[in-house]
Amino acid sequence: MTVWFTVKLDDRPGSLARVASALAERGVNITGIVGVAEDTDGALMLTTSDPVATREAFASLGLPFEEHDPTGGLEPDELTVSDLRPGAAGRGSLG
Repeated sequence: MTVWFTVKLDDRPGSLARVASALAERGVNITGIVGVAEDTDGALMLTTSDPVATREAFASLGLPFEEHDPTGGLEPDELTVSDLRPGAAGRGSLG
């Protein structure tokens, strides 16, 4: 299952590098990334090759994070038409 992690980054040089280095030290590949910056606040959303090691990396940095499952528990290649119908376990629809 794909897990998206959201972390808040400090507004200082190297904060993104610190996260990337902690992941690299554990052999974790970043497989998806989205960043948002607003004034002095920044948030990073990412998926990785190893969610368990990612949690460990964030813990070692003392970095609070949130986890999200954007598919509601289903992988995109496992979705069926009935999963996309209105009211199907809270999922959206095509219509």
